[in-house]
Amino acid sequence: MFIAEPTTVQAASRRIAVISTMGGAPWGGSEELWAAMVEEALNERHDVFVSVYGWPETPRKILSVRQKGARVFTRAFPRYPRIRRLARAFSASPFARAFSFAPDVICVNQGGTYDAAYLRDLPRMLLNGPAPYLLLCHLNYDTFVIDHDKRELAGELFKRAAGVVFVSHENLRLAERQLARKLPHAVVLQNPLGLADVTPIAWPPAGKVVLASVARLEVKQKGQDLLLETLGATAWRDREWQLNFYGEGPDKAYLQSLARHYGIAERVHFRGYQDVRNIWAQDHLLVLPSRAEGVPLVVVEAMLCGRPAVVTEVGATAEWLTEGLTGFIAEAATIKSFGAALERAWAVKDDWPALGALAHDKALRKIDRSPGKTLLQMTLNVAYTKQTRQADGSPTKAQTESK
Repeated sequence: MFIAEPTTVQAASRRIAVISTMGGAPWGGSEELWAAMVEEALNERHDVFVSVYGWPETPRKILSVRQKGARVFTRAFPRYPRIRRLARAFSASPFARAFSFAPDVICVNQGGTYDAAYLRDLPRMLLNGPAPYLLLCHLNYDTFVIDHDKRELAGELFKRAAGVVFVSHENLRLAERQLARKLPHAVVLQNPLGLADVTPIAWPPAGKVVLASVARLEVKQKGQDLLLETLGATAWRDREWQLNFYGEGPDKAYLQSLARHYGIAERVHFRGYQDVRNIWAQDHLLVLPSRAEGVPLVVVEAMLCGRPAVVTEVGATAEWLTEGLTGFIAEAATIKSFGAALERAWAVKDDWPALGALAHDKALRKIDRSPGKTLLQMTLNVAYTKQTRQADGSPTKAQTESK
């Protein structure tokens, strides 16, 4: 497929539009890849338009790309159905500005794999517009079932895309099952890391085991409620451990209440946001019982810092960790499965430093040091080939067969 191995294209300024569908929070791991691509595009003097939801506080990286020359448009994000209906009745499409930019190529960054199919006007504008588009797909999970009336539309959006990018092979497999179709023009690309220093960190002093949950405090996706129930079980009462939650989110008060409910509140601490390397200078094991993921960057960061992890098999976790060698993988986000994985880890806790060293070496070999550049090259390839696309918007035979 033409997008899998990008070729070098001639230097010329192109107009690139990015539409992010991220609506659950001002910023998250799903935003890092497109932001890295935009930074590279601006460095190469391409003209960039970014469309994102507006929040009371603008994320730091949005401010950064705006300062460097990107045209940033913030869409309204009505919270109440009545306001949303009025907005639809009396306003133009929230995506009109991106298309009036007359882009050579559009990157649609989907926080969830099928976001575009659920957004007002966007499917019609993508399918009928003159610009080729790429779909970037992040969050997906095994139990998700796409609505019947959206499956055909989503399938058409994927079929007509000039390229489809997933951040894990597992999520690509899930999408093909959910859509009941092959996606031969899809590729897998890593999310960028925020770590400049990837040397392993010395193992913390012996003593009480310190577990770290590094994630947005949102149980629907991150599953911290499962973790607290597991640690509240009888088997863990006489063990010497402490749990640190790093991050913020809408379920903080609930998790505090849950810790009290299970009688472990004195062992559970909420640390807020902290520098990654500061976390792993004092904590021993990452615990991440996620119900849904794309690529949980905290897993890769923990590995690069020399720490093993206990995770659920969602997104790309099993693509990074090896059971019993660099971490422990629960087959599902359930008390039984995650509890068993945590027991396996505890049984060999004296081996954690060795497992962490193996995790560091594996992550160091696997990471893509410049995924933003890779995505930009893919994007430019699409822009330069838009004149050779078929009238219905699907890739030409030459494009899909070239490698």
